[in-house]
Amino acid sequence: MRILSGKRRLAMTTVLAAGLGLAHGADFDDRLLGDWGGLRTTLAAHGLDLEVSYTGEFAANVSGGAGREQAYADQIYLGGSLDLQRLAGVPAPKIVFSFTDRNGESLSTKAQLNTLLEVQEIFGEGNFARLNQLYLDQWLFGNTVELKFGRLTGTFDFMPFSCYFQNIAFCATLPSHNVIANWVAFPGSTWAGIARVQFKHDWYAQAGVYEVNPAFQQSKYRFAFGTPFGGQGKRTVLEVGWLPKSAGPDGGYSVGTWYDDVGGNDLYLNTAGQPLATAGGTPLPRAHQSGFYAMAQQRVWAKGGADAPGLSVFANFVQGDRRITKIEQIAEVGVFWTGVTSWRPQDDLGAAIGRVHVNSLVAQGEALYNSQVAQTDVLYNSEVALSAGLPPQPQQRNEYPMEIHYSVNVTPAIVVRPNIQFIHAPGGVTERADVLVFGVHLGIQF
Repeated sequence: MRILSGKRRLAMTTVLAAGLGLAHGADFDDRLLGDWGGLRTTLAAHGLDLEVSYTGEFAANVSGGAGREQAYADQIYLGGSLDLQRLAGVPAPKIVFSFTDRNGESLSTKAQLNTLLEVQEIFGEGNFARLNQLYLDQWLFGNTVELKFGRLTGTFDFMPFSCYFQNIAFCATLPSHNVIANWVAFPGSTWAGIARVQFKHDWYAQAGVYEVNPAFQQSKYRFAFGTPFGGQGKRTVLEVGWLPKSAGPDGGYSVGTWYDDVGGNDLYLNTAGQPLATAGGTPLPRAHQSGFYAMAQQRVWAKGGADAPGLSVFANFVQGDRRITKIEQIAEVGVFWTGVTSWRPQDDLGAAIGRVHVNSLVAQGEALYNSQVAQTDVLYNSEVALSAGLPPQPQQRNEYPMEIHYSVNVTPAIVVRPNIQFIHAPGGVTERADVLVFGVHLGIQF
């Protein structure tokens, strides 16, 4: 889950999307099919590293929603990198690529859980095969400057967070869960360029510019690379971080901010400056949006050396644009414990609790709407108000997701991760029944 350096981010991508390539000469004992009869080693010797994985997530609600349902969603991933220096013997960038095929159902939709975020992180962005990434990756000046350009997702480079939890509130890039408009999450991608500088004492700074082009999210462009051009605008992201060894192999600290010149629709006002909830009309367009985030993870106890099993705590926070972002804030804290028992030192336990805050402008609009309904009831009667299509709206405030999971690492290539999710006030509505979900995550590295 975790805040990562350049090398660590490559390893984290294996967890998030199944990996972006192994080092030349590495063994493949941590893959179900090993060295593919020697083919993997041969390809690596010629600069081509490949990763294939399968991720599946089962979920069933035992309380909350419109009824008891179960759903299964999955993803097949193929990715890797072509090292042109290894292939041609001259200094050159790597070509990084990945494809996914997603299928299945969403329990949040099927059971009408009314949750703000999905209870299966692997579901979303369309059930179809697509190109995720295809970009050049070049290190310069003794591996102190990294440059990327091409088709990139917004998930891996900024706010990288693994997907060990099944609830998407605790998975991957925080603003990407259909929360922040114009932020393209994996498995989607868009044109982008990124520059990262490694400083002394484990500090880094990076900046990225992403084209805002929703057309790339359409299935008809799922394998398009060069077209369609001419997006709506651009999003710029800045981040600085500190990755001390004392924070653990996956720990560190980062803060960042973003700005885009596309913006979105005002949540409260129409183009005439009147409340949308009572006056209706067209939402007032906002020409830009911005936000910021902070992430921290710290190793607090270890049985042995820096890479030994131990206990880490984390905390994440993201603030969206108050004028146009329905989910304005996500805040979460949690813990990872590797080697919970002496007889299963390779297994992991994770627990997290979060608050997903609905923009107060939404609640204000709902309250204003309800006051008009109440006035209508006084002037006429409630039956007339309801028949006129004016039922009261529940006011949305905060949703509180919680999850605990235990990762059974059957082999280095196979993980089975049962989990329990509890969501209080689904949709941010305290009057709704709490949701209890049992889930199982399956991950296989081939």
